[in-house]
Amino acid sequence: MKKSLKQVRPEDFDVEALLAAAREGRLYVDETEKTVSKEQVKREVRAYVARIKVFVTPKFRSSIDELWEQILACDDFIAFLMPGGKSRKCRQFNKYNTMRIIGVLREKDVYERYSDRKYAALLEQTAKDCSYRSYLGLGLEQRFLLVKIRQIIVELEL
Repeated sequence: MKKSLKQVRPEDFDVEALLAAAREGRLYVDETEKTVSKEQVKREVRAYVARIKVFVTPKFRSSIDELWEQILACDDFIAFLMPGGKSRKCRQFNKYNTMRIIGVLREKDVYERYSDRKYAALLEQTAKDCSYRSYLGLGLEQRFLLVKIRQIIVELEL
């Protein structure tokens, strides 16, 4: 049996039929046209990492905002943080890659060396375990991004 999808406009909604389709698993929402702007990604990442300001080492307390601004000013990092097309969990920004950056910053003593679980609890604001947590220790696969982070840190230390 071939299932076909029907595109509908909001004014065509039959609420009862819509609820019935949802109960039966026949409801399909096409979100391919929703795109996230670079500015939106920057705002979301700023808000996300602001949750862990309490973990910033004393050496970087005064410059942590500048550090993140420099990271977010780089087009390579913005591309790295843009949500993927098929990502269902990371629609505002790529949380997996954000965790990778935070993990590198933790290794460079920008953030305290607390457990991954402690970071995830603050970032996700829940006591539940999250799939992003494991990415804190993975580092960056793209060497040029790692080099850029190192350069930013060195500049801020001077």
